[in-house]
Amino acid sequence: MNRLREVLDTGRARVAMMRTYLDCREDVQGSPHFFLPDGSSSHNPGITMRQVGQPGAGFLVVDEDDPEVYAQLVRRAVRQ
Repeated sequence: MNRLREVLDTGRARVAMMRTYLDCREDVQGSPHFFLPDGSSSHNPGITMRQVGQPGAGFLVVDEDDPEVYAQLVRRAVRQ
């Protein structure tokens, strides 16, 4: 198990992903949270939601979901 963890933690993609995570973990508001090359970020892009009831006892309701926002984020990231 330790060898598996070592292999995963030192893989090319894993190292870059962990470096990014460690650099910005205090800024992450939840998942998904995108950080773009231009320095901007977006938490729950395209989703508008509200809390019903008390936090921890209630639930979130998605009022709006715009899947086009992901294509826009990709286009923005590619332009950088």
